[in-house]
Amino acid sequence: MIGKASRNRRRRVLRFLFLLIALGCSVDVVIGQEIILSFNTAARTATAGTAVSVWLNALNPARQETRWTFPETISVRINSTTATFSATASLATNAASPTTLIPAGGFARREYFLPLPSLASGQVIVEFTNWNAGQLVFEATSPLPEATIPSKRKPKLVRFFEFAEPVEPDKPFDSGRFFKQQIFPHEAMYFIGGAKSPNAKFQISFKYQMLNEDGWLARHAPALTGFHAAYTQTSLWDLSAPSAPFFDTSYKPAFLYSWERVAGGKATDWFRLDLQGGVQHESNGKGGADSRSFNIVFLRSTFVLGREDGFQFTLQPRAWTYIGGLSDNPDLADYRGYFDLRTVLGWRRGLQLSALGRMGQDGNHTSAQFDLTYPLMKIFGNFSVYLDAQYFIGYGESLLRYNQRSDIVRAGFSLYR
Repeated sequence: MIGKASRNRRRRVLRFLFLLIALGCSVDVVIGQEIILSFNTAARTATAGTAVSVWLNALNPARQETRWTFPETISVRINSTTATFSATASLATNAASPTTLIPAGGFARREYFLPLPSLASGQVIVEFTNWNAGQLVFEATSPLPEATIPSKRKPKLVRFFEFAEPVEPDKPFDSGRFFKQQIFPHEAMYFIGGAKSPNAKFQISFKYQMLNEDGWLARHAPALTGFHAAYTQTSLWDLSAPSAPFFDTSYKPAFLYSWERVAGGKATDWFRLDLQGGVQHESNGKGGADSRSFNIVFLRSTFVLGREDGFQFTLQPRAWTYIGGLSDNPDLADYRGYFDLRTVLGWRRGLQLSALGRMGQDGNHTSAQFDLTYPLMKIFGNFSVYLDAQYFIGYGESLLRYNQRSDIVRAGFSLYR
């Protein structure tokens, strides 16, 4: 019986290998305890600066069906004749659900798109850094069509001004290219409303990566890509009052460093640790007696327990110290303290409950904010927003009234949570 089972397993592996050969260029397979994984691509050549289609194939050699989840992203290292790059292959947006049941002896596959750096050339070797799964090899061609290459007969100074930004093949000039490639979400973004005054509240937040990953500095010192400029704005809007004025707004520019996946974070890991630290200014833009402002140096860690396709528990403590004085609000630390803690329970693709709490420096003047969010795309499939129900209780919802207690329920939608 054991010999027959072993022969059946070998037959299934051979069938899988023959399938990969028929599909195109393939890599060595990885044999795990539950499934057999392999990467392949049909590309023999690819244009630098474009995306390459890569397939991740999963074979189930067991006698019973197995549930498996394709990761949303896959980290790779790209070695070319010019330099070595780090990149991320992303699951195709039109792909089927990442989580699937693979029948006994059957297989499943999903398509990923791998951005090929514009400076890559010659033979390209793609290594899957978090997967012991061999390599992909193909040729990278120049991203500049002959017609767009600057003429060598032009003076160097003219070429310096004319072609300062790289030309993308087969694409028109896009003045927002840098912005779209380098901007990322930072804190939660939402618009919610309630019955009490001020009844509307919204927050926008983003961070901008200072260095592009194809540049010389990023290639030679990848750690420098962690530097970001960030901006968060939280506004309270009294829509029920005459002329609907803004009650108070907190402006929070920051300069920070993000170190992601300090530990864990792989598709098979049950935990992940990220670190972030920096300098942040916060003020309400008012003058006179209503002026509020302060500066902090902060350190925040994010610890996630649970796999990305399952239930997760997140702890996000943040500690800070004040710098530059508190002349506009000398007793701010009595109400804001030096520490806050955010916890999140739920699923990355489903229902989540988050709680953010802090207390004053003497252990009193506490405040808490709870957000219950659920993706509308789960219900209708057309809206890329989350339903958001928020409850705040305690001190300092607005910077203007940091020393006054309030409680309010609001509901609306969020773009990022």
